[in-house]
Amino acid sequence: MPAETLPITVAVPAFRRAGQLRVTLTRLRACGPQPAEVLVHLDGNDAGLRALVDTEFPEVRVLHSEALIGPGGARNRMMREARCAWVAHFDDDSFPVDGDFFEQAWRMIERYPDTAVFAATILPLKYPPDPQGVWLQAMYIGCGHVMNRDWFLRTRGYLPLPVAYNLEEVDVSIQLHNLGGRCLQPGGLCVFHDHPSPFRETEDTQVAMMINTVIFPLLRYPLTVLPQACGSILRRLWRLVLRGEWRVILRSLLALPAAMRTYLPLRAPVRAVAAWSWLGLRREPVRVTSDGGFDFSSCA
Repeated sequence: MPAETLPITVAVPAFRRAGQLRVTLTRLRACGPQPAEVLVHLDGNDAGLRALVDTEFPEVRVLHSEALIGPGGARNRMMREARCAWVAHFDDDSFPVDGDFFEQAWRMIERYPDTAVFAATILPLKYPPDPQGVWLQAMYIGCGHVMNRDWFLRTRGYLPLPVAYNLEEVDVSIQLHNLGGRCLQPGGLCVFHDHPSPFRETEDTQVAMMINTVIFPLLRYPLTVLPQACGSILRRLWRLVLRGEWRVILRSLLALPAAMRTYLPLRAPVRAVAAWSWLGLRREPVRVTSDGGFDFSSCA
């Protein structure tokens, strides 16, 4: 490994967005120090994307799947294939804000080596609670985080869904929390997500999001915590009603029995104490003190 690299693997799932993938890989190439390796997974093995990567970014290691396995399935594969203990995850339309991103990440790794995942602040979606601070969070966002490979391999991984909104990161986050893995957010570690939310999601995406909102608690919540999920489900349903999305509601109701038959056999609930703790952190992150402790007054 050259002296100017750090022992971090970069993982980028890609699907049909050549222009954005080119920008992401160019921005990654401009970082210094560099990561030890960059992996790109081509969902559906798009020939155009493969030609782009092979021609313009020959240093990138390409993985692929013929079937569509979604970003979660791609991340599962790249985590298994990574040659480094730490893996920095981006999407094909997200990239580091700062050129020294990997140096910043490595400083955090050296300071908190037992951390399971470092969550980046995703711009322009949200701003850090404190650019100088570090916060204990319940979860991370898939398009910008640095995860310990060994911690990840102790989980059941991501479900390989083409549309994984409301399920992908929350599922792995709660699994890590149940295992005792911490998710820390250093305020200065920032990723830009060049994917503004559409004014209106497609009908297929909305149906998938509704189903995922139901499936996640059925997979991971113990029976005593399941009633907590009703609020999230009803809020999403009510938003659909207010927008008059009657076809989405009908399609979701019709698709839900088949989805439950598929995923209920995979049910592996976390401990009740871990579920309640994770839900509490989702509401109120906790500041990490300079000595590595936790300032619970910050969430009062």
